Amino acid sequence: MTGMSHDHPRPERPRSEPEIIPPDRSGRPDAEYVWTDRRSTHRIYVARPGPFSIILALLIAGLVLGAIVLLLVGLAVIWIPIVVFVVAAVLIAGFSRYYWARFRLWAARILR
Repeated sequence: MTGMSHDHPRPERPRSEPEIIPPDRSGRPDAEYVWTDRRSTHRIYVARPGPFSIILALLIAGLVLGAIVLLLVGLAVIWIPIVVFVVAAVLIAGFSRYYWARFRLWAARILR
């Protein structure tokens, strides 16, 4: 157990520090986020959406919603005949058991 140390290494300093930029008072609608890495500086520009962007986002959301509704309707169109067939099969099986039991009783009375 020699050579083991109970000293903990110091935590490593962050590799990049965020650069805090005060808000622009010129009335520009853009927001700019900047952070610096050891090798380069990264910038992200975020703009307020205009009317065209809002309309385009609503159209895309509508298309996605329409595709989901179309998928659900397609599933219903596929499952409705299957459910109808299963219900009809259960009804036919029930009626045939009833009439088969009546036929067996009738046949048993005749054959005695």
